[in-house]
Order: sequence, then structure tokens, then C-alpha cells
Amino acid sequence: MSNWAHNDEVVTNLLRHGFYSTVFQPIVDAAEGSPFGYEALLRGPVGTPFESPGPLFNRDGQLSGNVLLQLDMACVGSALRTARLLHPETRLFINILSSTLLEISNDLTGFHGLLSEVGISPSRIVFEVSESTGMENTMEVARCAKLFRRDGFGFALDDIGVRSPYLYHILWLEPEFVKLDRTFIKDVDSFDRKRDLVEGIVLMASKMGAALVVEGVESKQEYETLKGLGVGYMQGFLFGRPVGAEDCEKLDPGFIRELYRAANGANGHPDIGRD
Repeated sequence: MSNWAHNDEVVTNLLRHGFYSTVFQPIVDAAEGSPFGYEALLRGPVGTPFESPGPLFNRDGQLSGNVLLQLDMACVGSALRTARLLHPETRLFINILSSTLLEISNDLTGFHGLLSEVGISPSRIVFEVSESTGMENTMEVARCAKLFRRDGFGFALDDIGVRSPYLYHILWLEPEFVKLDRTFIKDVDSFDRKRDLVEGIVLMASKMGAALVVEGVESKQEYETLKGLGVGYMQGFLFGRPVGAEDCEKLDPGFIRELYRAANGANGHPDIGRD
């Protein structure tokens, strides 16, 4: 199954026939208790290995670079076209390979044309550059990031601390956000060393001009602990699973409001969750 799932021809056919879709997972503003943005996630056909992001995005390294670029470009395009259904004041976090970012930078005019077509401002977009996929060309990516940033785009450094030297990447990429992998978040409420680590990263990120987004928040206890440590933004099944854009407005803002009030006492922010 692994060889089939990573076959260039199969992936190319999937892209050619449009057998993929984009789902969105909320990112919550911990200070306000309300949705701040959504991460766009590409999914393949239901009932196939491509329904899972692992096989789809080449985690075993069996897709050619050209096909992987086509796949990533499809991910970006699908996210932008689908995101028009999201609330216009929320940010759109889009995963992107460093090679794809470099490719898009060669035709920024065309990319801005796509944004105009779908009605999305560059200031809403945050490109997530993942450490887990490697960034051997860090300085070139940093140069491109400056070009995009001049037009209002934001950047997040994803999966920090998993594989690569994230301090080096934070130094040169200058991201507005850093995303801490769920590995460091699970059971943070009962794991002293994880709490110390998260608190240290919050301080470090703040000094570098970045906000911390933590992934994989699944319990109220984790939420309350992370908020107490000063984490700015959170993402995880506690707030909502990935859903289609048309279902994002159905996420229960009252639930988020109650979480916020529980962590801040009875006099929580009175406007959280209002339309």
C-alpha cells in the first residue's frame, strides 16, 4: 500500500481530476476566547490512503520533487478558493513547502491576481513553513519571506523543536507566529517539565517578536494550564476538528466562551462569541 500511496502517477491523476478537498481547523485566541483563524488542510478521497495527510504529503519520501510541488501548489490554490466562505476577519494559515514558496515568489503578480479573484487580502494569509520537511535553503526562504511580508503576508514557523534547529530559523525567518508541536502539549497540565518548556518558549518567542501557537490541545485542563503560561493562540480537537469551510460557522462559540470564563473567573470577557 505504501508504494501505491506514493506513486507519482496516482498523485498526478488525483490532482488532474480534482479528487481532493480542503478542510479547516480553528485557531483560538486565548486572550479573547474567540476564533482567530483557521488552518487549511488538504485531504484526498475518502476511503483511500490519501484521506490521511501522511500518505498524501509524502512522509516516506517516495514522491518526486516535481509532483510534490504540484501537490503543494494545489493545496495553496484550494485553500484560497475555499476560504472565501470563512469569516472575513479571521486569518488563514496555509501550510507550504519552502520550495513552493520560492516558486510562487517567481510570479508574485500572478499570485496577487489569484487573491483578487477569490477576494482575500494578503494581510489575512499566514504561510506555515514547516521545520519537519526541512529547510536547507533557510537564507533563500528568509529572502522570499521579506518580499511577501512587504505585501502584507504573515509567516509561521511550524513544528518547532521536532527535527530542525528552530532557533536558527526563528532568527532568520522572523516569523510572526511559531507553532509548537502537540508532542510538547499532551498532558502539559500534569508534566512539570513540559510546563517549564512551554513557558520558556512563550518568553523566547515574545522577545523575537513572535506569538506562540500550540497544537494538539485536547482537554480543558491543558487549555487552562497553557493560558496561565501566557500562550497566545491554541489549536486542537478541544476547539474543533477539521471541517469544511461551510461548517466552520457552526462551531460553538459558546463552548469557547465558557472555557475562557472558567480560566478567568466568572467575569470573563462579555463579548466573546457574539456575531
